[in-house]
Amino acid sequence: MSLFQHISTTGYHRVTDEDQRRSLKIVNTLALVTALMAGIFGFGCHFMTRDLQLSAPAIIESLLLSAVILSNRFGKFTIAGLALILINNFSIQYYSAIMGRVTEVHLLFIFLVGLSLLIFEKDRYMRVLSIGLTIFAFLVGEINMYNGFITPVVPPEEHSPVQFVIRWVTIPSILILDLMVIYYYVRNMERQRKKEMLQVQQMLQTVKEHNRELEILTAQLAKATDAKTVFVRETSHEIRTPLNAIFGISQLLQLKVEQDRSLAPIRQLADHLYAASYNTREIINNVLEFSRIEAGKIDTPHLETLNVREWLEGIINMHQYVASVKTVRIKASVAEDIPQVISGDKMLLSKTLNNLLSNAIKFTAQESTITLDVFRDENKWCLQVTDQGDGIRADRLSTIFSAFVTERNIFLEGTGLGLHITRHLATLMGGDIKVYSVMGKGTTFTVHLPLEVPAETACGNDNDVDAELCSLTDTSILIIEDDKMSQMILSRFLSGLGSRILVAGDGMEGLLLAKASRPDIIILDSHIPGLSGKDTLAQIRADELLQHIPVIIASGDAFKENREELLQAGANDYLVKPIEFKTLQVMLSRYLRANAHP
Repeated sequence: MSLFQHISTTGYHRVTDEDQRRSLKIVNTLALVTALMAGIFGFGCHFMTRDLQLSAPAIIESLLLSAVILSNRFGKFTIAGLALILINNFSIQYYSAIMGRVTEVHLLFIFLVGLSLLIFEKDRYMRVLSIGLTIFAFLVGEINMYNGFITPVVPPEEHSPVQFVIRWVTIPSILILDLMVIYYYVRNMERQRKKEMLQVQQMLQTVKEHNRELEILTAQLAKATDAKTVFVRETSHEIRTPLNAIFGISQLLQLKVEQDRSLAPIRQLADHLYAASYNTREIINNVLEFSRIEAGKIDTPHLETLNVREWLEGIINMHQYVASVKTVRIKASVAEDIPQVISGDKMLLSKTLNNLLSNAIKFTAQESTITLDVFRDENKWCLQVTDQGDGIRADRLSTIFSAFVTERNIFLEGTGLGLHITRHLATLMGGDIKVYSVMGKGTTFTVHLPLEVPAETACGNDNDVDAELCSLTDTSILIIEDDKMSQMILSRFLSGLGSRILVAGDGMEGLLLAKASRPDIIILDSHIPGLSGKDTLAQIRADELLQHIPVIIASGDAFKENREELLQAGANDYLVKPIEFKTLQVMLSRYLRANAHP
């Protein structure tokens, strides 16, 4: 290692940080260079002028700058850096005063400011302090220059050879120092730029690695989500088959109780069985809907003509069975300014209102009234459900729409998904939902939805005709269903309405019976052994003798995709198990009436 390198790296053994070592080397190098320049200048002036005012301070400055290097050797880095700034400041102002305008000593201002930025790159306080001292010293020198407080040793008007030599020795030295600082500063900026680029490259590499990990994780999550969706779907289908039997039996019992007064003692049991199975059906529906939301399968609202009052009546009648178990009455009112017919997605609207009414029935008080109000708010229409329960605490209102958040009640337990799904459905239809609650008095949920009226509503309420039940006496109905319990329950209900029932256990048997008997309506399970429900439907629609017969799909698959697939394949309607008998009866009446009046 050369002597220069040895001096410039003095104190390295005390520092491990690369940036601090770089600052240390700059201080040592500039202290060495300025010490040499000051020493040469001092001895030169002594030999030329014998004037101690010019030579002595320069020699002293050289010794002091050498001490700066020694300070670094002993680990006094901050003191050494500040001393380098101060020594140069004092020296510059001294020679500026005694030499006047013979030299352009003030040009070293650039050197000192740049030196402050280099040495104290990471120490903001010391950087401000050293630059402040430099500016102060510069101003003091300028004030003395213009006011002449100190008389120059070398008058500017004297053009001696000594003055010429001093001027042309000092000016190049000043420029060399300025250039050194600029050089170090540029190198430092370049180093910082490379360092930042390296950091950016490392960050980009890290991001790429994280992206690869995220892609793998996303694929794993997608696979897990698909597996979970399949599991939920299959589990739901398996549960719906026995649930269909329980739900059907509860409805058959209710019908029996109505027909035979001697069975009145079991009326409450039948109602409780119906309410429990109905609630179980709603839980399964909500779990399926939540799994669809999590899987990102968002339904696009399908606008259709909807008779508001008839639609409300059908849903209220269905919920009134469950509410009657708590001796709860559902009271509905529709404002006069609500059109008879609107445009909306009946399925999404029904899910929304079902969840609100189910929630109200769970939490309202015994022997109370649930109020359903439908009214208009400018260009929106509102569904408002109010119960008379205990209310919701203020601290719970902010989380009530979150998934799996529910209050406990003694009537029916839920999953905490209903309100979460309801808010999702309201948003999907372009609306929103709000809640208002008073402790001890009850809670009100209000869904605001865009009001859209079909262009042609002059034909009146066609759906009222559909809502009328026609006689099923002497009607021939073919049931293609592999589950014996479902066969028995459906057959009993339809036989009780006077229908002639034909039952097939698979698709091929169903086709043979259909061709032999030409039934008025076919009820077809989508999941049957052998020939699938979809394939059976395709063959029915391809047969000239059978293609006119209405086919109602009865399926345990509640996914919208499956429903749309079978409707597009030729099914007239789609019922999800467990089947609501009243809904089935209305549906059968509609298609029988349509066939009777082509």
